[in-house]
Amino acid sequence: MQFGLTETQEELREAVRSFATQRLAPGYLERARSDRFDWDIHRSVAELGVFGLLAGPDHNPLPEEDFVAAGLAIEELASADFNVANAAIPVMLMSSLLAQHGSERVRDQYLGRLVDGSVYVALGLTEPECGSDVSAITTTATATEDGYVISGEKTSVTMLPEAEAIVLVARTVRDGLDVGASAFLVPLDGSGISKSPIEDPGWKPLARGILSLDRVEVAADALLGQEGVAFRQVLNGFDFTRPLLALTGIGCAQVCIDETVEYVSQRSTFGSPLAKYEGISFPLAEHATHLQAARLLCYSALWHRTVDRKHTALAAMTKWYGPLHAGQAIKECLLLHGNFGYSSEFPFEQRLRDVLSVEIADGTAQIQKIIIARELFGRQFVPYAKK
Repeated sequence: MQFGLTETQEELREAVRSFATQRLAPGYLERARSDRFDWDIHRSVAELGVFGLLAGPDHNPLPEEDFVAAGLAIEELASADFNVANAAIPVMLMSSLLAQHGSERVRDQYLGRLVDGSVYVALGLTEPECGSDVSAITTTATATEDGYVISGEKTSVTMLPEAEAIVLVARTVRDGLDVGASAFLVPLDGSGISKSPIEDPGWKPLARGILSLDRVEVAADALLGQEGVAFRQVLNGFDFTRPLLALTGIGCAQVCIDETVEYVSQRSTFGSPLAKYEGISFPLAEHATHLQAARLLCYSALWHRTVDRKHTALAAMTKWYGPLHAGQAIKECLLLHGNFGYSSEFPFEQRLRDVLSVEIADGTAQIQKIIIARELFGRQFVPYAKK
């Protein structure tokens, strides 16, 4: 068992770390408090090759697909700017989906521009009455002679104001019969589309929104993969986005711990540095342990993905364990800075609000535990199993 990185992985991590330290970290707070998405920063991340890592051999800067490398890049970005890292994850997912399942027209129109950072494609899965319960999706795509007509509503769509198109999941109706959930690439500039914003306490540059579709027509080749197999064939990408999301929280929490270690080593009370008091040093030691355990769990899941081994349960473990301990670590760091930590001049309160989002994205902790239980006990023992 090897825990070291390859030379290629080390080079990628160092390149992203240098960029994150010099370009991202100084402006994090200003960007995080704004609802403006910084396209210049986004394109600069693209220039590092990050967006091509999972986009197929024509766009990958590495010799082969490497999910561990993707995790390293995401963690380094998140250590400097949580939101920049989380803007990158959907690009990785969308580029992977389009490369594997998109028609030639869709790939030609979107894939290259996704990878170079000039366009954004959002994901539409959640609806007002359902999130992780995908069996309750009510958006429909009715097959016609020329393509599909889509009607319904999607909510919690990240980057909706900036997206040029969306990959959405809809119940597919052909000849009056429901043939199951399918995925479609839908341009967002057509008739029948309307958007409305969602106000969030964090995640602001990523601007979630609500998308309504009223008889939106798309071509037949907008279908990704085959009809009725969206979750079996197309959207199994959640098994790699979940550890990537966890790593954004871990990267953000790790920099909080690093800053707090420096602070309590210099700050004195009653004639001694704060770091000498076990009430200060022990909590930081515990959080550092939890973060390292969560980090290793994430890279284990990503390695399993790279070598095509089963990793659904591992991915779910990362998604509830990592964000939980990241949030707890950031809160502890805020408190250990005392009145300074609670000030908006310091980044802890902003990081805490930002990182809270990844306890929800791609399924809450409760959903992840259902997935783990399903893998342990079998489908017949989960809440949604048919009696």
